[in-house]
Amino acid sequence: MSWQRLAGFLIFAGLTVNTAQAGNIDLSIDSSLADYVLEVSCSGEPVDEERLRASKILQAQIKHHSGLNEKFTMDAYIEGLQAASRCATLEPDLFRFRYVVNQKEEMARAIAYLKSHQSELVDFVVEKTAPYFPPGLQFKGEIVLSAAGQSCGGFSMDGVFFIDVPCIAEDVEDAFAAIEVLSAHETYHALQYAFFVPFNEDMQIVDSPAAAQNYLFMSLLAEGSAEYVAYSRDVTGKGKLAGMFRDFADKGYRRVNFNLRMVGYAAEVLGQPGDSSQRLRDMYSLGFMGDSGQPFYYVGAVMVGKIEATFGREALVCIMALTPEQFVLAYADVASKPGTDAAPIGAGAVIAAQELGAGQVSYTSCLP
Repeated sequence: MSWQRLAGFLIFAGLTVNTAQAGNIDLSIDSSLADYVLEVSCSGEPVDEERLRASKILQAQIKHHSGLNEKFTMDAYIEGLQAASRCATLEPDLFRFRYVVNQKEEMARAIAYLKSHQSELVDFVVEKTAPYFPPGLQFKGEIVLSAAGQSCGGFSMDGVFFIDVPCIAEDVEDAFAAIEVLSAHETYHALQYAFFVPFNEDMQIVDSPAAAQNYLFMSLLAEGSAEYVAYSRDVTGKGKLAGMFRDFADKGYRRVNFNLRMVGYAAEVLGQPGDSSQRLRDMYSLGFMGDSGQPFYYVGAVMVGKIEATFGREALVCIMALTPEQFVLAYADVASKPGTDAAPIGAGAVIAAQELGAGQVSYTSCLP
């Protein structure tokens, strides 16, 4: 993927809002695709298939969804929107177009609310993420609103980051604090694209045990650091999204020592010969998907926090810019120090990280 900048957002005509800027981060809300989906819904008008297929936003969304389920294709999205244009939904309703058919006014109100509160949202995001973005780098991007998709919450792919509107439309006011945290989390993923070591998020191309282990460690670093900068355990509000964040985080942080061992077991499973792509999908589902409570998010966040507390923020940011096994090795170093309260990570993860790290720049080069 390109880890340099976001591109191709404004494929559809839509409201353009002023960006908010602070330091080296320039951020705004893009509702162009969501506006188009709402416009077509129940209109009886033909779907502009050519424009949909050309949309970099939609291409990124499809790539994210299809990474774990091949049924989520561009063709399936277009078929779903064609049905929504007739005020109907398909069965199965893969992309949840039922919301723009059955709750169109509620969806439109939620999108308008987020646009009108853009300044508050952006200020929160910049405050949380800027301290963990290397000085001197520039970032310009957008929080993309998705009116039809597979994930409740947020997700990112190829530098594009999304908020799932159906998940928050019913109680957008109560959910706003959760939306702020979600936006900071997903924005930090986009910031990672500017300074992390480049990697490809496409699980389907993983073809070896080493590549699968590398993907595991990159996901641990990426999701853990995003959770760390946008801590979800203290989210306020009574909305569905806020409750989900608190429930996941409470369980995840409570069981973090157990799940540190589970990361080691996952690395061992991925290190075995066989179908590395399928093994990775299975381990990713167990560790990073909402259906399983995304426990490795909180493992990674604790690892980030312990590294910062031990070596300092500057060293942490430096370590995060190295190949991802260095993150694991840095934490293993922290956990081995006398008197530490950092629980050890599973031995399988350390062994895999040592093997992957042969010949790479060491995390020790970042230490004060």
